[in-house]
Amino acid sequence: MRKTCLLLLLALSLVAPASFAIACGPPPLPPEEVAAVRAYADTATSTTLQGLSKNNRAKYIEKANASFKAAVTQEVFDKAATQVNSQLGAYVSVEFLSTERSEEYTIVHYRAKYARGEVGVRMVFDRDHLVAGQWFE
Repeated sequence: MRKTCLLLLLALSLVAPASFAIACGPPPLPPEEVAAVRAYADTATSTTLQGLSKNNRAKYIEKANASFKAAVTQEVFDKAATQVNSQLGAYVSVEFLSTERSEEYTIVHYRAKYARGEVGVRMVFDRDHLVAGQWFE
C-alpha cells in the first residue's frame, strides 16, 4: 500500500507542473500594448475578412506581407472564399477577444460574425504590423 501511495505521489508531482505550464500559456499583454496592437490589427482583420467575403483578392491581401501575398494565389483564394462564403455567408463584423506574442509575431484572436453564424479567427501579424497568417478556428 505504501509503495502504491509513493508511486501515485511521484506520478502526480510529475504531471502537476506540466498541467500548470499548459494551462498558463503566454502571459497577457499589458493594456497599453493591447491598444497599440488593436490600432492596426482590428482594421487589417476587418479589411481581410471583407475581401474574402466579397471575393476580392486584392482587398484580402491589401494589409498582408510579401510571404502571405505570395502564398495566397488566386486559386488558393478562390477555394477559401468559396468555402467560407458557402458555409458562413456574408461577413458582418469582428469582435476582439485577446492577443499574445509568439517570438517575432503578434497573434490576435477574434470572433467573426457572418450572416449564418460566428467563427473564431486567429490573425498573425509580423513586426511591420502586416498580416502574416490567418486561421479560422
